[in-house]
Amino acid sequence: MFNLKSTLNCVIVLSAFVGFLFVVGCGSSAEKQKMTEFLQNYDQTVDEYSSVVSNTDNTKKTELEGKLDNLMNEWTNIKIDVGSEVTPQALDKLENEYKVITKKYKTLAGKS
Repeated sequence: MFNLKSTLNCVIVLSAFVGFLFVVGCGSSAEKQKMTEFLQNYDQTVDEYSSVVSNTDNTKKTELEGKLDNLMNEWTNIKIDVGSEVTPQALDKLENEYKVITKKYKTLAGKS
């Protein structure tokens, strides 16, 4: 009887641990972190562009438009390079965030 209780307790503890790993996951991957940092930089650049557009500084505006176009191309390359290393759910979330930032930029630039 004692052996059965001990085995049952081990199975319950092991099941709880495995369930916890499924819920929490294994943590953030380096690839996801790289994509998140890129999006933060992209968002900051769009915010900077927003302030330049309101100040009508054409030189800085042109410079930032070139930088933003390069960042949009870089996003495509990052997705190709490390997209397969990120979970599909995380990639969808990051892609949606990218689309929101890009829409904001295109609206500011009058490209929508």
